[in-house]
Amino acid sequence: MATSTQTAETQQTTVDRISGEVRNETEGGMVPDGFEVALLGLRDGEITDQQVKTVNDNDRLFEFSNLDNDEGVEYRLAWEYEGVKDQIFIADQVTPENIEVIIYETTDSMEDIRVGAHATIIPSATGSDRIMGVLDLVTIRNEGDQTFKPDPSDPNFTGLNMIRFSLPEGFKELAVDSVLPQGQLLEINSGFAMTNPVPPGQHEILYSYAVNYSGNSLNFTRTLAFGADEVRVLIPPEYGNVLGDGMAVTRTTELGNTVYTEFAGNGYEPGFKMDFTVENLPQPGIFIRMNESLPGDNIVIFGLPIAIAAAMVGLVIYVLINNRRQKLSIALSPDAHSEILRQIINLDERLENGEIGADEHRNIRNVLTTKALGELEEEASDDETLSEDDPART
Repeated sequence: MATSTQTAETQQTTVDRISGEVRNETEGGMVPDGFEVALLGLRDGEITDQQVKTVNDNDRLFEFSNLDNDEGVEYRLAWEYEGVKDQIFIADQVTPENIEVIIYETTDSMEDIRVGAHATIIPSATGSDRIMGVLDLVTIRNEGDQTFKPDPSDPNFTGLNMIRFSLPEGFKELAVDSVLPQGQLLEINSGFAMTNPVPPGQHEILYSYAVNYSGNSLNFTRTLAFGADEVRVLIPPEYGNVLGDGMAVTRTTELGNTVYTEFAGNGYEPGFKMDFTVENLPQPGIFIRMNESLPGDNIVIFGLPIAIAAAMVGLVIYVLINNRRQKLSIALSPDAHSEILRQIINLDERLENGEIGADEHRNIRNVLTTKALGELEEEASDDETLSEDDPART
């Protein structure tokens, strides 16, 4: 909703010319010969126009002037380098005649990946159903000059070499939004992982989910794989209190029309296992509690917690209204390659948690890696059947 609203507001005027320059910002990197920049014109999500310009390191400038003046057509620049696909929305550009297309060399090393801030916002908690809505906003940065890109084709690839986040047990209705280049979302036992590349600079990842709680508290356990400069938890006072490692009340913050109490901690090292508990959560009314105490299946259900959905949608719009987001390609369908990646991630986490031995881990992972490589070869073979004019190649 936020993305559609902004597009409608910003794409009010047409442009006569779109031009710019391609630059490789990795030290020693060059713009390769035959590098393609594509201009895509879309109407109602369908491609109506596609133009391609080719540049190289000696002639890095591009220009498109044969444009449709219809205000209903939205233009984007799209390109791919080293397997990383990215795009620029022309409606977001103040000067569409001076656009910089930045490319980077890639690496599968995560040594330059850091988390600046991780904020957990609790916009809703419904006592009648003991269900909580949670929204997390993570600021992640790549401090190097190469794009981090997971490489599942590497025989030494493990599920730990990916961007991943822990979620409470029993989470549901997971939704993820990000400004990162195109990738896949892999739902795993402990949360989710992302195959998205991470270019140099700072980026935001937003995800939301719902989780049931029992009693009057809910515990969150996280492994901060990349550390965190700051961790914050924001919750309305009427929903409860937060106890956590090194966390203390810092201030109150207003989001939309709701006042939140903010709990914060600083300076968490990579790999830190963090626990925090939300206490004094809303409880069912006396009638429901009486039903819960009765034997058998006598619990009375009063319907779905619509208030949670309304609060989550409202807060997501509030957070995203001034920022364009690029949806992740969610790999929750029965895709063989994605399923193997999920199994590898879960296997590596079992080793990390001491649930299996090193020999058993190595034997199983070798089998899974062989399967994954086979699936990648089949996908590559299928890709080669695409025609040169197919937009999917852009």
